[in-house]
Amino acid sequence: MISSLVLEKAHTAGLTVTGLTFNSQEVRPGFVFFALKGAHVDGNQFIPDAIKKGAILIVSAQPKPDTCTIPFYQSDDIDRDMADAAYIFYGKPSDDMCMWGVTGTKGKTSIAYLLESVLTQAGQRVGALGTVNYRSAGKKICDAPNTTPAALSLFKLLAQMKEEKCQSVVMEVSSHSLELQRVRHIWYDTAIFTNLQRDHLDFHLTFENYFKAKCKLFENLADPHNPKQNRVAVINTDDEYGKRLVDLFKNRVKIVTFGVEHSADFTATNIQESLTGTSFAVNGVPAKINLLGRHNVYNALAAWAAAACKGIKTDDIVRGLAALPGVPGRMERIYEADNFFAFVDFAYTNESLERAFATVAPFKKNRVFVVFGCGGQRDRTKRPLMGRTACEKADFVFLTNDNPRCEDPKQIFADILKGMDGFSNYEVIPDRAEAIRRALATAQAQDIVIVAGKGHENYQLVGTEKRHFSDQETIRQFLQEK
Repeated sequence: MISSLVLEKAHTAGLTVTGLTFNSQEVRPGFVFFALKGAHVDGNQFIPDAIKKGAILIVSAQPKPDTCTIPFYQSDDIDRDMADAAYIFYGKPSDDMCMWGVTGTKGKTSIAYLLESVLTQAGQRVGALGTVNYRSAGKKICDAPNTTPAALSLFKLLAQMKEEKCQSVVMEVSSHSLELQRVRHIWYDTAIFTNLQRDHLDFHLTFENYFKAKCKLFENLADPHNPKQNRVAVINTDDEYGKRLVDLFKNRVKIVTFGVEHSADFTATNIQESLTGTSFAVNGVPAKINLLGRHNVYNALAAWAAAACKGIKTDDIVRGLAALPGVPGRMERIYEADNFFAFVDFAYTNESLERAFATVAPFKKNRVFVVFGCGGQRDRTKRPLMGRTACEKADFVFLTNDNPRCEDPKQIFADILKGMDGFSNYEVIPDRAEAIRRALATAQAQDIVIVAGKGHENYQLVGTEKRHFSDQETIRQFLQEK
């Protein structure tokens, strides 16, 4: 029997809870306010403001402050207590929908979009939660502040999707969300593993910790308390960590594998790539997608295998994959004219930058330019690796700002430039818009321009300021003016 210590506290005090939030600006009469101490902002300082707006209970990991004049609950695990309270308050919405969880370093967003398209083609109403935005039955709810929302927001969104009669919910499940218990009480029907590459070491500290965080999704799937029927783990066994997952869970849950290089339950052959799409065959059945690159064959395989395991017809899978026009910010083709291509890609790690170059390499007729930078206050170890890869793979590199946040851009550039030592095919242009314009102005017939790092993002984080900025808009504006 799942209970919530927070809601029990409110009930014991004779309080009627009308809402849950960790944002003091959202507090309304009857709300429980969770005062979270974050990396940059301490929610405890907003307790007086929450009380003025009608909060009836304050929850904090800190002792009760003198400024608190209403019931207070000191939590020994506030992430747990938020998830427990949200699950019960919003009526356990995930219990009544088919939950698809996608985890891994790369491919989560594309797999989620492909799987959503397949399920929609099969006649289902589908909810989707991921890096780009949150959607319900084909309609955008809002842009995504996090790949996987915090528990209070997550269960509210799931309740909305249930109300809108969604049968399935496809979720990108980040390692952060698994560690911070955001998906606690969500019982998954299907869990998909893509791959594991260098990322988020600023949070997890070691690669092994990063892997263990991903394993938690499969622990959820294999948990004997999971009430869902026909549970299945869909795993990329071309990835070494995928093979480890198979060994860890093969005796605990049904496993279905996919791959290209090695034998698997779902294997792609006859792969044909172009700058407008990719065709292939899965276990002999021909298919095509409008996405570019061999890595997207893996993404399509994952969606295919997951859907097939839930009884989706092969014809619906093939049509669903082909129906997706593209994925925002994932090798997104912005302009094709004057015989050169411009792409925006969410390549913010060394491996993903290499993959972007590999995608266009077979079609290179002249030069490849890349515009990129690295985010501030994030893993510094990848910066020189990205710098070296950019100089090795591109004909010319325009090094610029990504999201510097509160880190000095000069330090970010210095870290990247360590990997560019010995190369001369680059220029540092801090202003991102100017760097993009310079790359486009330099491009000639048959050239390819890749603008990497921010993908779908329509903002730039500079200091504590969030400024509107879009790589796509910048490219289109330049070309319209030209």
